[in-house]
Amino acid sequence: SAPELPRSANYASGWRTPPPPDRTRPAILATKEGRPTARYDRTLPLEVWYPALLAAGQKPGGDYRAITRDPAITATLHGQAVRDAAPLASEAPFPLVIISHGYPGNRYLMSHLAENLASKGFVTVSIDHKDSTYDDQKPFASTLYNRGLDDLFVLNEMERLGKAGSGSFLDGRLD
Repeated sequence: SAPELPRSANYASGWRTPPPPDRTRPAILATKEGRPTARYDRTLPLEVWYPALLAAGQKPGGDYRAITRDPAITATLHGQAVRDAAPLASEAPFPLVIISHGYPGNRYLMSHLAENLASKGFVTVSIDHKDSTYDDQKPFASTLYNRGLDDLFVLNEMERLGKAGSGSFLDGRLD
C-alpha cells in the first residue's frame, strides 16, 4: 500500500563496497595553534548501489550489518539489493546521488532509499564520515571541517571510477 514514488521501479539493484582513502586531509582535532598542520589518512568507507542485471535464477535481497547508536549493538537490515550483482550496462550512464548521513550516523542509515533510487536508474553512494559515526564519534568541529571535503572527495572518486576505461564496476556507467 505504499505510495507510487517509494515503490521500486524498473531495475534490480546491486551493491558494492569500494574502499577509497583520502591521504591528504588536515587532522583538525590534532592540530595545535602555532604548530604545523597535522595530517592523517582519512579512509571513507563507502557503499554503492546501482541498477543491476541479475543472473538467471538470482533473487533480490541482501543484508546489511550496521552499528547502532549503541556501538555494542549491531543491527541486521534486510534489503532488496544483491551484493556484487552485475551492473546494468545497456541503459547507462546513470545519474549519481551522494547520501551523507547525519551526526552521528552511518552509511547504512538510508540504505532503503539508496536501493530504491538504484531501482529507478540512479547510482547512489553512501559515506561513513570518519569522526561522525556511531562507533567513532568525535567533537563536532571535525564534522564541520570535514563533511564538505568528504562529499567532494567522494564525488571526485566516483567520477574516477565511472570514467570509461577505468576498469571499475562503474566503468562508463555514471553520468
